[in-house]
Amino acid sequence: MADWDWNVLDWTCPRCAAPRTTRCTTKDGRPRPPHLARRLTSILLHLAVRRGLGQPPAERAQIIRALTTAQESDTSARAGSLWHEATEELYQWDQVVAAAGRHAAAAVEGHLDGGELRDAAQQAADRITQARKLLHEWHGERAEYPLDEELLAHVLRPAPSLLALARRRGDLQQLEADLARRPVHLDRPGGTWAATWHKDGTLTAHRDDGLRVRGWSATPDATGQALQSFEATTRHSPKITLTLHGERPDIPATGDDSPGIDQMDVLRAFDADRAALDATVAAITQLQRTWPKHEIDDRVRASTARLQAHAPQSPHFNLDNRQQEHAWAAAESAAWVPTDAIVAAIDEVWGDFDRSEVSRGPVWIPRAARELLTTKPERLAPFLRHHLAENPPVYLSVINGPAGPLYNVSSGGAHRTHLFRILGLPWMIAKLHARIPARRFDVASVIDTAKGMDEAEYVGRGWRTLLERGLLHGRLHYEGAFAVLDLDHAPAPWLLGDAALASAYNTAYERVYPGALTELGIPDTALTGRKAWEQWLYG
Repeated sequence: MADWDWNVLDWTCPRCAAPRTTRCTTKDGRPRPPHLARRLTSILLHLAVRRGLGQPPAERAQIIRALTTAQESDTSARAGSLWHEATEELYQWDQVVAAAGRHAAAAVEGHLDGGELRDAAQQAADRITQARKLLHEWHGERAEYPLDEELLAHVLRPAPSLLALARRRGDLQQLEADLARRPVHLDRPGGTWAATWHKDGTLTAHRDDGLRVRGWSATPDATGQALQSFEATTRHSPKITLTLHGERPDIPATGDDSPGIDQMDVLRAFDADRAALDATVAAITQLQRTWPKHEIDDRVRASTARLQAHAPQSPHFNLDNRQQEHAWAAAESAAWVPTDAIVAAIDEVWGDFDRSEVSRGPVWIPRAARELLTTKPERLAPFLRHHLAENPPVYLSVINGPAGPLYNVSSGGAHRTHLFRILGLPWMIAKLHARIPARRFDVASVIDTAKGMDEAEYVGRGWRTLLERGLLHGRLHYEGAFAVLDLDHAPAPWLLGDAALASAYNTAYERVYPGALTELGIPDTALTGRKAWEQWLYG
């Protein structure tokens, strides 16, 4: 039955009008198993469509059109929803048109290069797909998406291109309105920045202390949010002198191929903070004096065990990546970061690597520690420069908080991060990436909905409590049984997650920044573990 359940969702339900890929719902909006009518209809249509897959496009189109128009429907449930049928038919026709192009290319293969025919048909299929998505957004469950109504005034049946433009202009208008609410919650003066924004969304900025940031934002008004991630805390407001290259956009910039931080930027950042380098070299020199060479392996094992016992890694922070909304700003920088603020490093147990190459497995840490701790003190600075800045850098994602940031290793540098944490070294140079928090969070994107409605209800109740207590800022509403949060500001963004994520990051944050969450308004008793957090949050 599991295979058929997947197929069931390929078709609109004739009972409740649930669109394809969407679960059926009860009359009061709660998710339910697929209706029997939807199961029977899907079985019939899938068998027929599969039979038509081997037919030429014209015959296949005739089969699909006949089946689409022959679907029985509950007209009382679908009154005013004829757009459902249109989107279903467009879904079939984009496949038919693409198949027609492939058949045409194959037909002339012996005489002509059919690539132009195939590509032209694929472009037409893509436009049909775009029209289907626009139609669904305009009429469907996601009709709350903004439109530039002025552009569509007096237009009864807009062309897909006009509707797409209205959607993008509406997106920009809504984004700028949302951005205007965010700085209100930044109550501390931040750094002084000189920034340049280009009409394609490219963003470059320099802070008065030398920090460089590169990235993109969908609108120049989002520059402040892109730079705020690199301020000292989530409460600091950057002071920006902004230069625009080109006119202000009337649709959001896409951010395609925006420049990021390169190796020269990492090397420049390495050389810029001499205090961090000197402190790290001093810590290594101290280990060299106190750890005899023949005891290095034993000392490393003992240090690894202590780290795992007293500062286990937090879950990977991916709330922003799981939201349906497209990113609207992102930025990169390079800087020395406090090593103890790196709380997740891909391999979840300190010092334990699951790699196919033996040399990259558990033996890597003792070998690297021996090499580092037997390097002559006068050679340590160039040694660190070579391994941290000249080689591909450690790549960290930034999770800013009320007293300072935490970091996750996002792609490269897990081994070096484990080594520095195990040896207790104070600083390391890294390439930093910040993705700006989404404007909308829905429960279904925060938790695994397979856990059941109780878990979804708890997260919604938690958001309401956090809003009431001033730990989140925004507006909460419900779509059926699922809470949706329109977010203005989250001083501690991990609080948006479920109890497991929030309590794990609370523990890590208190370890790195003692007392910061209590100052924010969370009592000490709520920070002792997951059960204590749930008791305080849910009652």
